[in-house]
Amino acid sequence: MTDNAADGRAITEIQMGAAAAPEPTVVVAATLADAAGLACQDTTQALAEAVADRGVAHVALTGGSGGVALAEALAPLIAAQPEPVRCGIHLWFGDERFVPAGDPERNDLLAAPLIAAGVPESQVHRLAAPDEVSGLDEATARMVHELEEAGLAGRGFDVVHVGLGPDAHVCSLFPGHPAALAVGVPAVAVRSSPKPPAQRYSLTFEVLQRAHQIMVVAGGAGKAEAVHLGLGAPDVVRAPASCCRGRMTTWYLDEPAAASRGVEGR
Repeated sequence: MTDNAADGRAITEIQMGAAAAPEPTVVVAATLADAAGLACQDTTQALAEAVADRGVAHVALTGGSGGVALAEALAPLIAAQPEPVRCGIHLWFGDERFVPAGDPERNDLLAAPLIAAGVPESQVHRLAAPDEVSGLDEATARMVHELEEAGLAGRGFDVVHVGLGPDAHVCSLFPGHPAALAVGVPAVAVRSSPKPPAQRYSLTFEVLQRAHQIMVVAGGAGKAEAVHLGLGAPDVVRAPASCCRGRMTTWYLDEPAAASRGVEGR
């Protein structure tokens, strides 16, 4: 099979998976902080229900401006939960930058307020740093193993937080980048990222589309075109966000991100 044929099959598989998912719901709030707050209320409820049902809950966090707003809003809500809920939560990351531990570029720094809120540090699943492994491939392989051990490769996350790039990328799955077409694996090593740093790790659509709830959070008029594309027909090459759809998908937008494209929310 040629690479073109393999890519074509991957595109079909990813887009068919998105098309088969329920249509996203849109929630519009006045500000990004308000949108993140609504998403975190729904997140807390979903995690509490998962712990009550199975004794454990798995949530994937995101980076960027949306990730900061989400982490700040989620921490006090988690802190207010009973100890069994706090201690049942596992934190993962939709993507991560392959840079040294503690580097300001790392998304896992956003776990700090949630650890302070009572989530055990031992249940924070971090990508290995460059000085801990032979390279990005080994770091990604370790994360794939952890995802499989937790049953997430098959069952999916309880909640996945997703930021939205102005180019309609999600996690580290960029338009036209080969990593966005990875199938058959829950995570992929991303090289030559169009957005620095160049080396990254990302969840794939394989596992994103199995999530119980995907929550996309975006704000600002600069994201309006990406919102328009992301809520349109699935097109993984032009707009990866359009294929980020789980069993339930909700977009939490501020008014500038929504209104400028005529998006209406509930």
